[in-house]
Amino acid sequence: MSVDKRREPRNSCYLRAEIYTELSAPPIIAEAHDISDHGMRLKVLNARTLPEVFMVSIPRRHIREMVQVKRRGDGEVGVLIRTTEMPKAVRSGR
Repeated sequence: MSVDKRREPRNSCYLRAEIYTELSAPPIIAEAHDISDHGMRLKVLNARTLPEVFMVSIPRRHIREMVQVKRRGDGEVGVLIRTTEMPKAVRSGR
């Protein structure tokens, strides 16, 4: 039997998400799962190559947030929602 140690309820879902690591680059397409007020799980190819901080957009839910990677796996990352402000490195395309 598995014990769920999560502090908040999560929305079990399957939503199209877009990951932005640079403004000048096209978005990386992903799937958003288990969304909560403070985080989510993203299924994405090459998850291990994503930077530590990036922007996630989920158009269907009108979500656009800066996130920080908290957990990496093969084909997915667990992220913590940080803020809606884009960091300088992402704004400048570095």
